[in-house]
Amino acid sequence: MSSAKEFPADAYAPNGEPWWLLKYAPNTRQRYGAERKIAAWLYFNKSIGDRFTLRELREAISTDNLANDQEHFNRRMRELRKLGWRLPSSQEDAQLKTDEYRVVRKGWQPGAGPRPKTAGQISAILRRRVLERDGYRCVICGVANGEPYPDPPPGNAVLSIGHRIPRELGGSNDADNLQVECKRCNEPVREEVGLPETLEELYAQVKGLKRAEKVTMLEWLLNGRRTRSSLDALYDRARRLNPSERKQLAARLKVATGQQPTTG
Repeated sequence: MSSAKEFPADAYAPNGEPWWLLKYAPNTRQRYGAERKIAAWLYFNKSIGDRFTLRELREAISTDNLANDQEHFNRRMRELRKLGWRLPSSQEDAQLKTDEYRVVRKGWQPGAGPRPKTAGQISAILRRRVLERDGYRCVICGVANGEPYPDPPPGNAVLSIGHRIPRELGGSNDADNLQVECKRCNEPVREEVGLPETLEELYAQVKGLKRAEKVTMLEWLLNGRRTRSSLDALYDRARRLNPSERKQLAARLKVATGQQPTTG
């Protein structure tokens, strides 16, 4: 078992047990949280780039509060992300199997001290304001929530609120530093890619555009986003109808465009 292995001093709780094997929080009779156990086990048993599964975690961690349900487990992964972890699943990394995760970046673990406070979380009001400002679309690639990506790997977009300057580099939760991003374009992914290209590197290609394309790009830059037509906006509204209503709208459009004859 993993407890037989030698670990650094901060891998052990005050009672000498590895953090991930604790049943109760130190000096209390309160059950020790699964989130903390997961963070500790991953930190001391996995290296950057390693893969792991829910089953592997359940076998390694002494806990009865690590839910077997995949959605509950995914919720734990999302909570760890707030603590600096980057743990993509097969939905974000096509090289992973459906039940696998990968350690891309390590974050907080119990041996580092008290769990960081989450007071800096983005409020629901601010989140909604940023979504409305950015037109409910990823400002980087333009995809809307739930839309399929046009290129592989396949999958539907999930929108979140990202930071232009990551929190780890001093970025704040001010509205000017927040923007709508899909999972593919969010800040952890950008960090993995490396430093963004410079103005001169980009302009080397921009200057080769046709005049009409330059005019369009200028318009996008001045507006802070890609210009979208009234038809684009109507489509976004149509996507928010329920499935039955979308089906009825499609049927009406077929009649309106002559693709389906009127009945009765």
